[in-house]
Amino acid sequence: MLVKDLMSYPVVTVSENSTVGEALDILKKKNIKHLPVIDKNQSLVGAVTESDLLKVFPHGKELSSFESNLLLRTPVSKVMKTNPISIAPDEIIEKAALIMCTNRVSSLPILEGKKLVGFITKNGIIEAFITALGYREGGTRVTIIFQKKWGFLSELVSFIDSKNIHIDNIVTFGNELVLKVKGNRQDFASDLKQAGYTVVDVSYIEPCEAKAK
Repeated sequence: MLVKDLMSYPVVTVSENSTVGEALDILKKKNIKHLPVIDKNQSLVGAVTESDLLKVFPHGKELSSFESNLLLRTPVSKVMKTNPISIAPDEIIEKAALIMCTNRVSSLPILEGKKLVGFITKNGIIEAFITALGYREGGTRVTIIFQKKWGFLSELVSFIDSKNIHIDNIVTFGNELVLKVKGNRQDFASDLKQAGYTVVDVSYIEPCEAKAK
């Protein structure tokens, strides 16, 4: 899965000359928490988040006339993070996740050359994780010990095929391998145990259609 498969577009942006008050209004109206900042040439010059802006004007605080006036006059360029970390649309989603984790940021603007073409947040990464595990579709989730040796996966898949069971999702986490198959198949776990695989967890997941915002 690539970054472009999960990015949001078109991107809601704000001008570097827009005020903090205008930026907060955009965030509220669009129900978002991140805003890329562009210059007159539509090039990315910075980024602001709701928390950045609320540090300047705390939410719920009754503003004085001076503070209200300041809110109207303070440009976003005064509070934005300059030179924001970005990523290209054809990069893999794992790289985006690592960049966010390493740099402790919750969003990344997506650039094609110098052009802003999309935006991805940590919610997009969570969406990819849920998709990889097939959680929404439901089914039987079985975790076994993953032996990192030649032929392990091919033998496992051949064994599952021999039982006429279709694998919906397969993911590894360190020394564990998670399989998800359709329906409530507790017998599948028993078959794996009898075949010599070490089963550490079996769970049945009800299908869930609701998507997180």
